[in-house]
Amino acid sequence: MNQYIQTSGTCTPASMPADGGTHTRSWRKFFIRLASVLVVPLFAMPIAQAQANYPSQPIRLIVPFGAGGSADMLGRLLAERLSSTFDNPVVVDNRPGATGVVGASSVARATPNGYTLLLVFDGTVGIAPVLREDFPFDPLKDLTPVAKLADVNLVIAANPSVPARNIVELREYSVQNPDKLSYASPGVGSTAQMAGELLRLEAGIDWVHIPYDASGSGTFVVDVISGHVPVAIISVAVAAPFIKDNKLVGVGVPSAERNAAIPDVPTFREAGLTGYDVASWFGLAAPGGTPKAIVDQLNLALKEILAEPAVIERLEGAGMTPAWSTPQALGQLIQSDLTRWGEVAKKTEGRN
Repeated sequence: MNQYIQTSGTCTPASMPADGGTHTRSWRKFFIRLASVLVVPLFAMPIAQAQANYPSQPIRLIVPFGAGGSADMLGRLLAERLSSTFDNPVVVDNRPGATGVVGASSVARATPNGYTLLLVFDGTVGIAPVLREDFPFDPLKDLTPVAKLADVNLVIAANPSVPARNIVELREYSVQNPDKLSYASPGVGSTAQMAGELLRLEAGIDWVHIPYDASGSGTFVVDVISGHVPVAIISVAVAAPFIKDNKLVGVGVPSAERNAAIPDVPTFREAGLTGYDVASWFGLAAPGGTPKAIVDQLNLALKEILAEPAVIERLEGAGMTPAWSTPQALGQLIQSDLTRWGEVAKKTEGRN
């Protein structure tokens, strides 16, 4: 049986020196360390359990554009399929404004628990930040990439009176007719406009940008068909019916391969112009700091959803190409876009 010695109001084991203040402090440190080892797991258990049970409550999917467009269609398709996969409601919340920045900002400020997600657009996180000094969040820090979802392919479409049937001929025409060629796009800061400025700077196409911010692609397609504007940079989904009806001429697609919707339109590469592959894209993101386990669970679910034949058919019918990626690849894509379009923005400062 241990014997204890009373020393200055402190009990110490008999085996310890009676004046062992140093030993008493050592025992206190030991008990503090023991308590920390026991208590930390108790705090960590609810967090780990919450991740293991994810999702256990409705998920909000912020679509930062209005109802009825391609982004809304994609968001609602994903919400429907994720709800089925997780047996848990996924609800679309449309928050349009400022090329997606309004909705994206709300997600960047949300709690990183996997219950607020963002349908992210390249124009929102890859272009707008390099054009706006007052951009409200850091897309690389305040958002967590989950997966790339789809590409939205572009085409340069011209009025039939323009004597160009590929991108090289368009460049030659622009040089021979300085200050006469212009191109329409969905608006300032759109992927289409940035692609047009890239071609002006690097490929030597001499043209002027005409933005259609408020009126949309339907209006400027009519203007190109009527000859008010000679060229447009536009999504394949919008242009394809008019190209098939010979109301527009497909000059070229800035992608590695021809597009199935307009198979007769050559790629830039076929015309000898390389290094100009451009596509708009959609992805899924979460607030910065969202646990990796939740991100990985979402990513795996999206990989399976985007491989479903019915989903592929829906996306291709809307002019999109399914393009699943890992979270890391989406993060690298955002960084690449920021670098690429940041350089273009610096060189085009002062232009529309």
